Amino acid sequence: MQPPGTDAVFVARARDGDREAFATLVERHGGRVRSILLRLTGDVDQADDLAQDTFLRAYRGLDGFRGDARFGTWIVQIALHLARDGLRRTKRHGNVVSLDDLRDQREETADPPSVATWSDPSDAVGEHELADRLAAALDELPPKYREVFVLHHEHDLPYDEIARVTGDSVGSLKVRAHRARQMLKEKVFDEAPRGDTHRRPGPRPFRSGEETS
Repeated sequence: MQPPGTDAVFVARARDGDREAFATLVERHGGRVRSILLRLTGDVDQADDLAQDTFLRAYRGLDGFRGDARFGTWIVQIALHLARDGLRRTKRHGNVVSLDDLRDQREETADPPSVATWSDPSDAVGEHELADRLAAALDELPPKYREVFVLHHEHDLPYDEIARVTGDSVGSLKVRAHRARQMLKEKVFDEAPRGDTHRRPGPRPFRSGEETS
């Protein structure tokens, strides 16, 4: 059980050299940070390395944390910048991860994409296949579209916090999120193999009302 107290309390203690206080912050936010990094990079080992780097940079930069944003938002911002740098390095060096490797890595984590909101309960029969197809489609999205989808739809960050993290306007993020949903819908359903018994024209992996959220 985590000790009581707000993040601000533990940030203040950590600034004074209390390593246990910072360990509490890692415990509170480490799971989400790793999950976000895994979804952004598609690589388990890279996500783990970047998560460690994220909290190391946060610890070293505590004196520069002004507190005008929540600690959770600040730590996600650090993680996002590291993920972007990592993806640029991977692209520059031409490292390619096979689809089989991505599938194996997704199976190693407890953070598969949620398919709990498919509108037809009978789709539960194909839940694993749908999850795998959605994950593969998400891996193919352009980074900025993947970022807003992961942060808003998978981790429930409001658009104003994502704007603080990315530096983009709320309006542009909403447009980007809408386009990301459309691209995923097209990839998950419209590009399903012929004869796929799980393909249906009606259901989609998004909650009703999200188009204007």
